[in-house]
Amino acid sequence: MKSRLSIVILFLFALPSFGQEIKVNAKLDTTKILLGDQVNLWFMLEHPEGLRIDFPATGDSLAGKIEVLSASKPDTISKMNRIWKIRQRLVVTSFDTGFYVIPPFTFRFNNNHDSIQTRALPLEVLGMAVDTTKGITDIKLPYEIKVTFTEILPYIIVGLLLLTIIILYIRYLRKKKQGSEIVEKLAHTQIPAHLLALEQLDELVREKLWQQGKIKLYYSRLTDIIRQYIELRFKVPAMEQTTEDIIRDFTQAGHIKEGIRKELKTLLELADLVKFAKWYPVAEEHEASQQSAYDFILRTKPVVNLRKPVDEIDPVTNTEEEK
Repeated sequence: MKSRLSIVILFLFALPSFGQEIKVNAKLDTTKILLGDQVNLWFMLEHPEGLRIDFPATGDSLAGKIEVLSASKPDTISKMNRIWKIRQRLVVTSFDTGFYVIPPFTFRFNNNHDSIQTRALPLEVLGMAVDTTKGITDIKLPYEIKVTFTEILPYIIVGLLLLTIIILYIRYLRKKKQGSEIVEKLAHTQIPAHLLALEQLDELVREKLWQQGKIKLYYSRLTDIIRQYIELRFKVPAMEQTTEDIIRDFTQAGHIKEGIRKELKTLLELADLVKFAKWYPVAEEHEASQQSAYDFILRTKPVVNLRKPVDEIDPVTNTEEEK
């Protein structure tokens, strides 16, 4: 009996001492807010080291009309003399005017066997002051926000890019159409394809374009002459094809020998580098390209066998047709 009494007396003396080491507090930054304003609600906790105390679970609302917008994690702000100081911040608001009392918050410890509470907090939510002497007024019109140049600059850039793409595409279609019309018109003329191409090459040489620094124009004209000749001579749509397509068609059809085909490929690829990759060949390469064009036309022009009627000669392969 005496031992039990000693334990009870020891517990009664120890409880106030233990409670003095634990301090909890809850406070608001302000006790008055306007309707819809936000205010910080702080939990402050002091407890001895080694003791675990659970912060209260607040839920989504307090006192019915006060909403909890966010809650931070408990944060240790100091540790001194084996005493921990921890705080937590809640952001609350209310959309109903009135005077509210936030009930005490409970901090539990010792596996929920013991607890300690904060004091209740008053919060008054005020509405906007209304001047009743002015009567009912119209709703204010929306404010006009001026648009800055920085805001519209991206739209201007995108518009210019689209306009440039459209213009280039239209020019491409026109050039393609004009090239097709020229080839079609020349196909109906009585001038042989190789004579027409040689005459155009002579005119190009007389213009001396690459000597005047007009390198890109020179190679553009040179390849147009070659492509036009290929269309008229071999019935290959060279004006609309890439270099790779032209060489592939020649390879599959076997119209020209491999050596001539390789020289044609070299000429067209060099012209592509000048036109699309801004390549600047030296003077010797200009002259070599010019000579390659002449050689290609002269080595692939049709040969007429005077001992056979013209209608018995294949205009593409220059071979006699078998009867």
